[in-house]
Amino acid sequence: MRTGTLGVNLSGLLPIIRKNLYTHSDVFLRELIANGVDACQKLLRVSQQDNLQVPPDSLKVEIIAYPARRQIVIRDNGVGMTEEEIENFLTVIAASSAREFTEKYKETDIIGFFGMGFYSAFMVADKVEVLTQSYKAGSPGLLWVSEGSENYTLQEAERPEGRGTTVTLYLNKEYEEYAQIWKVRQIAEKYARFLPIPILVEGSSINQKPLWREHPSTLQEADYQKFYRLLYPGEEEPAFSIHLNMDYPISLQGILYFPHLRPEAVLSPNALSLYVKGMFITDQLGEILPEYLRLLYGVIESADVPLNVSRSQLQVDPTVRKIGQYISRKVVEKLKEVLDKDRARYERLWEHVGPFVKYGIVRDEDFAKRAKEICLVETIDHKFLTLSEYEANLSVSKSPKGYLVGFYVNDLQKQGALAALFQAKNYTVIKADTVIDPYWLSYLEKEGKIRFVRVDSEEASSWLGETSSKGGLTLEEEKQIKEALERLTQLKVERCELSARGPAALIVRDEVGRRYQEILMKGEKVPPSRLLFNSQHPLYKRYLLTQDKRWLEHAWDWARLLSGELQEGDLRKFLERDWELLSGA
Repeated sequence: MRTGTLGVNLSGLLPIIRKNLYTHSDVFLRELIANGVDACQKLLRVSQQDNLQVPPDSLKVEIIAYPARRQIVIRDNGVGMTEEEIENFLTVIAASSAREFTEKYKETDIIGFFGMGFYSAFMVADKVEVLTQSYKAGSPGLLWVSEGSENYTLQEAERPEGRGTTVTLYLNKEYEEYAQIWKVRQIAEKYARFLPIPILVEGSSINQKPLWREHPSTLQEADYQKFYRLLYPGEEEPAFSIHLNMDYPISLQGILYFPHLRPEAVLSPNALSLYVKGMFITDQLGEILPEYLRLLYGVIESADVPLNVSRSQLQVDPTVRKIGQYISRKVVEKLKEVLDKDRARYERLWEHVGPFVKYGIVRDEDFAKRAKEICLVETIDHKFLTLSEYEANLSVSKSPKGYLVGFYVNDLQKQGALAALFQAKNYTVIKADTVIDPYWLSYLEKEGKIRFVRVDSEEASSWLGETSSKGGLTLEEEKQIKEALERLTQLKVERCELSARGPAALIVRDEVGRRYQEILMKGEKVPPSRLLFNSQHPLYKRYLLTQDKRWLEHAWDWARLLSGELQEGDLRKFLERDWELLSGA
């Protein structure tokens, strides 16, 4: 048996780092800024121990662009490096001075960890120069130069600024855009504007106050709105915000915004950003957020989130799942607080938060247990009821089999006339007009207490029945009407009793089949199942007396009108026919 030492082929490793470690080439600036911030944080820490006079407000990281030369310069006035530190950390891939410093000083504000970030510079640069001088007395300036191979040069050189580090990138022509000042500012603001050390782009600070770290009691609604405009300039104001602040079992802070949900709104599924120690990491938070909250806007920050080597993706572990559970719970708690303290405001917000809550109930049983009490239903006359209030209203529509029957519309404009017939009989009719509602109604039916039926369903029509001894048809007359209507409509036709004042006819569909088809067909129009004609309506006596087909056409159009299916051209014909029939023409 023999032992050996693993060798590393740097000429093969650097291209891998350059092309495969990071998903976005602009992260090179994030990593180099992070190194500069860490250098400043280290200096603050060692100055306390070594009794050095370092005013905290004197520290900074500067970024300067030279488009004509295809150069970017990132410099700081932090701890700098000695020759030994260059050899130990800069020239050894995955050797992290930040990790060593953190372990030695128990420092928690250091961003770096893996010792790989510096090499992201070679994604965009053909050559990198590092001019550095340690804070330690008597340390000379040193110049390290590499062109991305395993070879480098190191020599003494004067650093005019003294203590600190200057990194100069000679950009590859393919990436010369990164030497444009506007581009540098854009990237720096994306990744670094909430860092604790001033970041200056061409002499101008980009730093902003991380509002999520403030205590909610010190903030007003205007502060949250202003912060939203900073994050999303030009976007419509949010409907609602929630401030997160969690210490145990994980550390988490953040601000969430509920967007306005409107048909014309264009929402981003990646509008919520993750920060770690003030540095933007990612907006790809599918592993943190439950899917019903992925349209939320805002920021969250946690030092406990595990990241991969490139710090661009999350690693799935119990911590990540706890964050998602916590955010879900806080959303319910905050909404419950608003519902209890300001019912009118909550009702105004429901249009925007309701779809989140309904989808969460459908997708997450734990969320459903907490969220049911904050659910509202909206009646067609714009009254809002909690689920318990709604159930109390359904006592008048209790089936002989023991369950409650809830009537709803999914398009009030089309089904409003039909819904009014149910309201006239003191039945509560609610709106269920979002894409999640078919799933949500089916979920609520699982307990067996309520059965939901749309107002144009076969089951719903039975609740409009009203027997009268006047104006009815004989069996032979009913057969004649049925056959004539079937020839006219090509539908299966059956009789019903809706009183002489009720509608002449109704188009009905099987509720279970219709809802299932709508889910499969993603909202496409479902054809009618049957036509019910009201055997007590006087229209049919008129037809029998005159054999004028226009009376049957009128009944058919009346049913289509109630179901919202009468188009503009047919509606004009309906009105013209109505005048002719009434005038005896």
